[in-house]
Amino acid sequence: MSLTFMLPALILLGLILFALGEALYFLSKDHGDKDKTRVVQALSVRVTLALILFVLLILAGFFGFIQPSGLTP
Repeated sequence: MSLTFMLPALILLGLILFALGEALYFLSKDHGDKDKTRVVQALSVRVTLALILFVLLILAGFFGFIQPSGLTP
């Protein structure tokens, strides 16, 4: 696997985990005082990053950056 593919994928995974942690933090700290839009925004960022990662994986398979393992039952 090439570094040109692995580095952006790892960065996206890190950002996904950060956005998920941010949403958990907002969920626990915003009791009822404020509206819950910060949680929704953080989760929508996470979903968007996950979709970008999915498209990156599809493109990497299409262009040959990643190969199937060839495991057969």
